[in-house]
Amino acid sequence: MSTPVPFMRRIAVYALSTLAGTAVLGMVLAAPAPAIAAAGPASAQTAQASRSALDDAPYVGPDPVDASLVAASRVDGPLVDAASSGPMSSIPAPAVDSSAIEEPVFRLSLPFRTQKDGGRWQTSNCGPAILGMVLDGFGVAGQSTDDLRHRAHTYQGTVGMRTGTALEHIAHVAEDLGVATQGLYASEGRFHSWTADEIRDQLRAGRPVMPLVRLYLLPGYGDMAARWGHYILLTGVTPDGFYYSDPLKADAAQGATGIIAGAQLERAMANSHIPGQAVAFGHREVPLHLWSPLR
Repeated sequence: MSTPVPFMRRIAVYALSTLAGTAVLGMVLAAPAPAIAAAGPASAQTAQASRSALDDAPYVGPDPVDASLVAASRVDGPLVDAASSGPMSSIPAPAVDSSAIEEPVFRLSLPFRTQKDGGRWQTSNCGPAILGMVLDGFGVAGQSTDDLRHRAHTYQGTVGMRTGTALEHIAHVAEDLGVATQGLYASEGRFHSWTADEIRDQLRAGRPVMPLVRLYLLPGYGDMAARWGHYILLTGVTPDGFYYSDPLKADAAQGATGIIAGAQLERAMANSHIPGQAVAFGHREVPLHLWSPLR
């Protein structure tokens, strides 16, 4: 169960942001804040490392953490699904079959959803927007981005706060709505650190993958501040990299057609606030449609 942020702290954040703007809010955020318990089996330190920043600025992502906490959260080991490793759900995730999709170049067909919808939380809704794409693709219709945010932030203990969404809470909501997740945790109970080969295997099994990345290391964002974290949705394989969807784009023409080299993706993931963190989504009964230039 998530540990709620104390009521008086919420009042203080809102009051300070109203009276003095983002400069004063930044001073408040510099003070230690309580850790938020993870929905799965991650340790308390890992849960603290994944807590998202309270910030009004654009492109909010998880906040920087102490290097020792990041190191504690990074554990190499076999992928395990969230359902089998903790109290999230009993939804089974099918075993990886890397031969399921044999085309050398392909993309899983998923509806696009932008986070820039004019809503109150559009600057920090990359996680809920991607979850919406996944749910729409697997036939779980009718879930608005803000509703998904509310569900995830109820687990996170940050409802009503201008903050990003930790990946374990995104996974928790996906499981609640019937979409299995895989690869968030290592067998030791901490966050798994993904490799590019593991991502390719999941995509070839028909499962899109949502990694945490450093925004300025993605194509087209080189002029962004180095601190911002971001989520993208990896949807397919290219000869030397991956297709991806980016909820920061305003429409599908730009947002659903991203291409990133494997080495660049690995760098963007390795330099994120929780290096190598990602989760794959799958559904036994609703396979995604496939696009390939060879078909």
